[in-house]
Amino acid sequence: MRIDDYKPKQNVTEKINGEEAEWKYGDIVLISSGTASGKSFFIRNKLEELADQQNVNILLLVNRRNLYDQNKEAIEDTSRIKVELYQTIENRLDNDEEYDFSPYTYIVCDESHYFTTDSGFNDNSDDSLQAILGLQSQIRIFMSATGHVLFSYIKNQYRRKLKQKGNKIWTYSIPIKFNQIASLSFYTDFYAVEKLIEHKFNKADDKIIYFADTIQKAFELYQKYDDSLFVCSKSSSKNRKYLKHVDDDQVESMVKQNRFDCKYLFTTTVLDNGFDLKDEQIKLIVCDIFDVDTMLQCIGRKRFKNDQDKVHVVLLNRNNRNLNNYLNSVQMKLDEADAFIHGGVEEWKKLVGKFSRKSNHIIKDNAISDGKYKSKKTVSRVKYLQAVATRERLKAMLDQNRETNNFREESGGKKESDAYMMYISNLLHKNKITLIEKRFEQEELCSYLDTIVGKRIYKEGQKQVIEKFDIKDYRGRLQKDISQLQSYLQSNQLKYAIGSFPDNRKKLEDGSNNPHKGKRYWLVSKFNE
Repeated sequence: MRIDDYKPKQNVTEKINGEEAEWKYGDIVLISSGTASGKSFFIRNKLEELADQQNVNILLLVNRRNLYDQNKEAIEDTSRIKVELYQTIENRLDNDEEYDFSPYTYIVCDESHYFTTDSGFNDNSDDSLQAILGLQSQIRIFMSATGHVLFSYIKNQYRRKLKQKGNKIWTYSIPIKFNQIASLSFYTDFYAVEKLIEHKFNKADDKIIYFADTIQKAFELYQKYDDSLFVCSKSSSKNRKYLKHVDDDQVESMVKQNRFDCKYLFTTTVLDNGFDLKDEQIKLIVCDIFDVDTMLQCIGRKRFKNDQDKVHVVLLNRNNRNLNNYLNSVQMKLDEADAFIHGGVEEWKKLVGKFSRKSNHIIKDNAISDGKYKSKKTVSRVKYLQAVATRERLKAMLDQNRETNNFREESGGKKESDAYMMYISNLLHKNKITLIEKRFEQEELCSYLDTIVGKRIYKEGQKQVIEKFDIKDYRGRLQKDISQLQSYLQSNQLKYAIGSFPDNRKKLEDGSNNPHKGKRYWLVSKFNE
C-alpha cells in the first residue's frame, strides 16, 4: 500500500468515511473537492484496498498524456488499477468498436470536468461520457475540483432513473479554499507582467509558470526567455511544427520529480489537469485562459508543502465589453442549437441562412459511411451544457457588476468596467482587486507625491500634478479639479491627501515680499504608515 507524501487537513478519505463499502453495482459517485484534497490518495489506497478484498479491478481514466504518465509512474505493476486515457475509449467508439469495461468493477473518471470543458475542441467527449453513464454493472466514480456543470447534469438526468432500479447517487463535497494564494492580480498587456517579474520575482530561485491560451503565445515567450521550458500537447496535429522545441527529457524529469529545473515554464492547457508540481520555488502563476474552471485547474497545478508555501496569481483581465461580446456569441450558438433541437435542420437553416458559414461547435456533423458519404447533424450534450454554463456565468458577472455600479453611483462614485475582476476576486475569496498596470501607475504617482509633500504648489505647477494623476472621465477628458484628485487618493487608499489653501503671508521666510500673496496653492500631505 502506498502513502502519498501530502495529506491535506480536509481530505476525501475522511469525507467518505468508509461508505465506499456500501456502494453498489450501478451506483454513481460524485466527488467534488479541490486540488490536493486527497482524491488520488483515496483511489490508490482505500479504494484499491477494498478492491483487493473483493478481488476486483479499477479502471482509472485521465484526460492528459502527462497525467497518464504521472499515474503510471506512481502505480505499481501489481496494482489492481489500470490507467487509461479517455481518448482511447473515444477512438474505439469513433471506429465503431466497443470498449470492454467488463474486467472492471470501479470506473474512476478523474478530472471529469474534461467531458464539458474540453468539449469546445473535442467532438468525442460526449461519446465516452454516454458510454460510461450507460454501464449497468459497474460503480462509476466522477472526481473533479470544477465538475459542477457535469455533476448537475448527472443529478438531474440520472437520480430518478437510478432510484427506480434501487441505485443512488452518492455525493461528497469539500469546499475549495484558496488560502495559499498570496495575492491575486490582473493585467491587460503582458508588458506589465514582465515588469512585475523584473521588480518582484527577480531572484535566481524564483520560478514562474505561464499558462497560455494559444500555443503560439507560449512558444513566443519560450523563445524570448532563456532558462525556460516549453510544453504543448503531442496529440494535436496543429502542434506538429512546435514539437521539436519540446525537450522530452526535461518533461520526463518533470513528470517523475514533480518539479522543473529552469526559471520559466511556458505551457498550454496540456498541464491544466491533475499534473502535480510540488516545488516551493514556484512563486508566480500567470494565466491568460478565459474559461474559469480551466483557469482554476491551472492554478491547482502547484501543490503546497505547508502553510508557508504560497503562490502569487496573475490573470489576464477582460473588460465588460469583452464579456458582453462573448455572451452574445454564446447566446447565438445556443439559439441555433435550440432551433435545431426543436425544429431540426429546417428550423436551424431558417435562423442561420441556407449558406451560413459561421461555425457552431455545439451542432456537429457525424459522418456515416454506407457506401456513400452522408452527414448527420446532432447536438452535443456536453457542448450544450458547457455553453449554458458559460452563458450563466457571464450573466452573473455582468449582473453583479451592474448592481455594484449602481451602488457606486449612488455613493457619489463612478462606474467601473471590472465585472471579471470582481467575479474572480470573490470566487477566490480575495478582497483586494489589483490591476498591475494601475499598481505601477500608482507607485509612480506615490514616488512623485513624495517629492512634493509639504511644498506649496501654485497655478503654474498644478498642471504637472494634474498630468501625473492622469485621471480621465469616460470621454477621455483629463480631470483637473482638486476634489477629483483627492477622491482618487481616497478611493484607491493611497496614504496621501491634497488640499487647496489661500496664501495669506505678506513676507517670505527671508523677509522679502510674498509674490503669491492672496493666491491659492495646493498642498500634499502624507499619512504615517
